[in-house]
Amino acid sequence: MSNVETTTFTAPRPDVWAINNAHVRAHYQILAEAEPDLLCRVLNLFAMQYLIPQQVSVLQQDEMLMLDIQLDGLTWHRAQVIGEKMRNLINVCSVVLEPFEAKSVLSEHLALATG
Repeated sequence: MSNVETTTFTAPRPDVWAINNAHVRAHYQILAEAEPDLLCRVLNLFAMQYLIPQQVSVLQQDEMLMLDIQLDGLTWHRAQVIGEKMRNLINVCSVVLEPFEAKSVLSEHLALATG
């Protein structure tokens, strides 16, 4: 075997509960206590669905983490289910899920956390 191998792309898991729904670009804003494994636990929720975020931003301020995650390729139903799973993670204080808009900025979330 060579060091470089080609891999086949696996299609995203179908959302069998909302199969006819259109796909959206979801925007998650997560506020959580800063723990070393938190980012891995949050991103694993997407990995288990064969989803890869287009953008991930993380900001640590004092003992809090502010995560901003955007991704395509999922139905709104699936986005909500993943958001609920995030809310159930230990150390997660809040999760805001909304359709992606270009004006969304992490600094707005930061102001809420400090304010």
